[in-house]
Formats: sequence, C-alpha cells, structure tokens
Amino acid sequence: MVIDPRKLHKPAQPLVRISAIFQMLSRQAQPQCPEANLVVGMICQAIHDCLYATPVEQSRAWNFMHDERLDIWAGTVSLDANFIREVALKTGFMSPQAPTRAIKKNKKGEKSA
Repeated sequence: MVIDPRKLHKPAQPLVRISAIFQMLSRQAQPQCPEANLVVGMICQAIHDCLYATPVEQSRAWNFMHDERLDIWAGTVSLDANFIREVALKTGFMSPQAPTRAIKKNKKGEKSA
C-alpha cells in the first residue's frame, strides 16, 4: 500500500487572505492608477502561487520572488521588494527555502532529475 504524503499533510493556512495583502500593497503603490493595481495583482499572484500552485509553478513563483524580477516590478510602483518578501514569509504564503521539484519518470519507468 502506497500512501501519498501530499494527501496526509495539508499546507498550513496563511495568517491572512491574499486580498488583504493586495489591499495593503495597492495602498502603498505610487502612482495610484489601474496599471499599478495590475502590477500589484501580478506580485500577489506570485505570492499566492508559492503556496497553492502545482509544484512546478511553486518553484517558478519562489524563483520570481527571490531574483531581480521582483525588484524590477516592485520598483515600477515604488514598492520595496524586501518588504514584499518579508510579508510573504511572515504571513505564511512563502517558505524560506526553495520548494523541491517533482521527480519526472521516463517512459521506461526510470527516474530522471
């Protein structure tokens, strides 16, 4: 009998909803315009994907949150990227270490990295 560990342990619930993070970041964004809300929404989607997406999308979102792309996008609306990372960590949406990638199987059943 094989038990899938992902089914036993659900991820911990974050402390706040993503809509609260969106409201907080959109109030601080400059200038106040629809395009700024679009950028803040994209950043919030990356934060949300760090917890609730598929394993591949989780690793892509985690990489986005830890490289210069977040700095560039946050800078366009005058937000501090380190503050965004800290909010994502402290609310429980993002883990401090990178998520593990799923192991793919070849057609013959062999494991590959």
